[in-house]
Amino acid sequence: MAQRGNKRGGKKGAKPASLKRVSPLKPGLRGASRLVQSRVQAGMRAAGRSPASVARATGTVLAALFFLALTALWLGGHLSAVRDSLNDYKRDRLMAMGFTVERIDVTGEGRLSEADVRAAVGIYEGDYFFGTDLERAQANTESLPWVDRAVVRRLWPNRIVVQLVETTPYALHQRDGVLYLAARDGELISRLDPEAGQLPDDIRLFIGEDAVAQSDAVTVALQRRPDIWARTEVLTRQASGRWDVTLKGGTVLRLPADRIATALSRYAALSTRTDMARFAVVDLRLHDRMTMTPAKPAEA
Repeated sequence: MAQRGNKRGGKKGAKPASLKRVSPLKPGLRGASRLVQSRVQAGMRAAGRSPASVARATGTVLAALFFLALTALWLGGHLSAVRDSLNDYKRDRLMAMGFTVERIDVTGEGRLSEADVRAAVGIYEGDYFFGTDLERAQANTESLPWVDRAVVRRLWPNRIVVQLVETTPYALHQRDGVLYLAARDGELISRLDPEAGQLPDDIRLFIGEDAVAQSDAVTVALQRRPDIWARTEVLTRQASGRWDVTLKGGTVLRLPADRIATALSRYAALSTRTDMARFAVVDLRLHDRMTMTPAKPAEA
């Protein structure tokens, strides 16, 4: 009777395949572990030779262990946590030594309250002196109304100094029926508050979209005629881009889109011979003529 073969068709008496052990260590640690073992064995072999050899072997073992620890921390994603812990420890030690903010000085505030400036700076007494974010504090301060620029700096050993330069209002700007104070470049400072304080005497009202920002040509031409500029109260920018100028007393000068200086010269020359206050509107838009609308007589 024929003998039965192996159930799986293998040769009789064949040894079962050996199982390969899988290391529980992460792939990155297996190489490091072998490196440590080899360094430890080398250190043990060298231990019996001389004190210098023992010292070198000890250093080798410690360096290998340190390398293995760093590798483990890196593979486990813990290096950032270790770094943060070290930074926290350093900060706590320095704060314990007295490196904290004790004073915050604000200079240059006028229309702004010191409390508003301090809130924008975001630095408080008791904060870590070297941990204050000066760039963010400066950016937040410059975002406040009325602040043209700001400087925030540390003053050894425990002070934070905030220096402000406030914006000088150049004009009143009427937008959507609301009056705003505006800077020379047209940037709106804040809504007009009649109770906030007296406005500069030479401030003028600008009406129209981007009126202040687009006013260079007309204001330069007017300022070259000081007698007209001194009586100018309102500058209205029309949709076409040209300007109407309202003088004290109510007379409106309708200026052309170009040759503004020439039109003003014609008006100034006529003013020397005629009482222009008698007219409600002086139309200077045409280069070869001037049209004047008489003012209505005052009611008795």
